[in-house]
Amino acid sequence: MSDMVLALYDFASKQEYIYRTSKIKEISGASALLEKAYGLFRELLEQKSITLRYEPNGVFSLEAFHENAWDGEVLYEGGGNLMVLWRTEETYKNANEIISVDLLQNVPGLFMIASCVKYTGRFEDDRAALYEKNSERKNRFPAYQDSAVLPITQVDPATFLPVTYKRDRNAPGSVYPAAQCSLSSDRYAKAACFEAVDRFDEQNEGMLAVIYVDGNAMGDKLKKCASQNYDEGVNKLRDFSAQVNRIYVELPLQKIREGRFSFRKVIGGGDEITLICRAEDAFRIMRLYFDVLSEQKLVLDKESACTSCAGISVFHAKAPFSVAYDIAEAACEEAKKRAHEPEKDGNYFCFYYCHAGVTNSFDELHKREQEHASSKPYGTEKLADFDRYASLLRSAGRSNVKALGAAAFAGPAYYRFETARVNAYLPKGSPKFKGDENERRLVYDMSEFYDLWFNKEEKPDEKND
Repeated sequence: MSDMVLALYDFASKQEYIYRTSKIKEISGASALLEKAYGLFRELLEQKSITLRYEPNGVFSLEAFHENAWDGEVLYEGGGNLMVLWRTEETYKNANEIISVDLLQNVPGLFMIASCVKYTGRFEDDRAALYEKNSERKNRFPAYQDSAVLPITQVDPATFLPVTYKRDRNAPGSVYPAAQCSLSSDRYAKAACFEAVDRFDEQNEGMLAVIYVDGNAMGDKLKKCASQNYDEGVNKLRDFSAQVNRIYVELPLQKIREGRFSFRKVIGGGDEITLICRAEDAFRIMRLYFDVLSEQKLVLDKESACTSCAGISVFHAKAPFSVAYDIAEAACEEAKKRAHEPEKDGNYFCFYYCHAGVTNSFDELHKREQEHASSKPYGTEKLADFDRYASLLRSAGRSNVKALGAAAFAGPAYYRFETARVNAYLPKGSPKFKGDENERRLVYDMSEFYDLWFNKEEKPDEKND
């Protein structure tokens, strides 16, 4: 019987690790550390005489693995996981020891979870058993973090971990200005790994937006890669991962950059993107993302449509980013409820304006404040209605838009009365408000964001400065 083992690597509490603080620099740095972590395994293990073949974009051959002297080969990287075929279980354990020590020293706060199963030659059976083992390991992982703080230790107020990095006020060079330089090891590692790739004004004093986008039904699409044959199954997974990253991340980001928008990618990998941008640009960026997605197809057993859901939270630049992120993620989940309905798979979006301090979850806020008057979430097929009513609202004028929004919030009777009043002031022969229920809910949602997104007509050749 073969001594080979199939292993899966994952990290515990990734979201908690990334969003442990509210500083964009540390959040982006944490995301970058996660993206780089698996790629460093090969170089790290080679220094200890363990050969790991790391070519997840190449063609996998089980015969080539047997013929060569590799200790292990990466089969697939995607969804935050790394799958590796090791020649022996002993090699797997030795590699884990080396990797764990390096993570502890260089990426503190990030904890690896490794699982393995015996190789049987039936890829789909081995993969199913491996994910079950990984799930068991994750469920048993401690839901807390040891503080490692003594009474004589200075504590980082953001993480409650020991301060390990400090800088004198006038010393040159630092990840932060002197007044902000008492950091725990994990915060220092994150900030040091940060690299500004996109244009974004860190000193923005106005309104910002978080855009959270996540792909739909990726698990169902992944099932189409199933095969008991190792060569076929691994190569299908590799092709799927490459397609998803290109379609859901690389192409949309390229298009957004071409549009000269000021934004920062916080997270971008697989089928998920989190961006921070100027509030007034958020709706156009979201539309651009969906435009790119609608032009693409995933090629699996047959062509498959690419769909996602997006959540937008608008907040003041001084507000904690982690709170705005939570609202954006929850808004995306609200949109996914529509996508999960039978025969409803498609592109959906939801948005929320954080007017003041957020004191509850998105679900509670939406239910208490807006549900009786709002039609959120919307499908992208409704964007034409947004365009049509944006023009009508501009014709009505800003003061009338606010009056219509207030009436829409008050109820159907108030809205019908207000539309009759506004229609009387619109030019003769021009489009008029209908006063029906669908319009009331759309106008309410648009009126709240009128000043940010709809009060100016966008020209086809208009560029963002």
